[in-house]
Amino acid sequence: MSELVIENIIKTYGKNTVLDGVSAKFEKGHSYGLLGRNGAGKSTLINIIMQRHARNGGTITLDGEKLDNNDRLLSRLFCMNDSSLYPSDFKVKTVFKITAPMYEKFDLEYAEKLAEAFGLDMNKRLRQLSTGYNTIYKVILALSSNADYIFLDEPVLGIDVNQRELFYKTLARKMSEGNSCFVISTHIIEEMQNLIEKTLILRDGKIILNDETENILSRYAAVSGKGELVDKFTENRKIICTESMGNFKKAVFEIADKEKLYDIPAELSADSVDLQKVFYYLTGGSPEETA
Repeated sequence: MSELVIENIIKTYGKNTVLDGVSAKFEKGHSYGLLGRNGAGKSTLINIIMQRHARNGGTITLDGEKLDNNDRLLSRLFCMNDSSLYPSDFKVKTVFKITAPMYEKFDLEYAEKLAEAFGLDMNKRLRQLSTGYNTIYKVILALSSNADYIFLDEPVLGIDVNQRELFYKTLARKMSEGNSCFVISTHIIEEMQNLIEKTLILRDGKIILNDETENILSRYAAVSGKGELVDKFTENRKIICTESMGNFKKAVFEIADKEKLYDIPAELSADSVDLQKVFYYLTGGSPEETA
């Protein structure tokens, strides 16, 4: 099994520590969500893996070999983000043709088909592209690269809802092939939840959660109903957050070991909790809210 391993990655800017001993493993054929608030270090970590930023400590290996200054190994990685590696006066079709030879499995025909599906004008120059299409052409390059490890940093930035749906369907098909590892950094967690097998959450330069997404979601539940009944049920439980409207209340809580959802009283309604709500709480959201 091919795997990309980062161990004890440290990155500082002066006295500011951006990454503080970050370790993780990414396996080919799986998808990961790299989540965190603005400034948590997500993009910095990706740029360090891609050798675009220097680090102050730690190691990065791909299949047991050090990644540093190894062009052969780096050609197995692709990263799309908001930076542009090409001059703004280049046409999109030129960028595609230049990029294709850099990746052994790049599929130019597939890239052209995706461009047509997304309505991307291949004859436009990069500086003429809207924010959405600037993201789209980079996403197309990433998906067409067929690299072993594909990093997508905010892959739906500026893309309208119809194009996002097309992107999610296209990404799901690529993931189902099992030929690449996808690491997705996004703030639109709710839309991406079903595409992410494993979730890593960064906070204050450290990974505070690294687990199967399904396992994370199974740890939490929500109950709603009359406020006094909700308070009674959650009295000795770890509450993530609450929302109140009049006498109606909803509380999200951590499920105790061996506790089953059918243990919840009939007077209360039970609901599952999405990843965005869990993320919000774990990264500094208020445990109590009033709607």
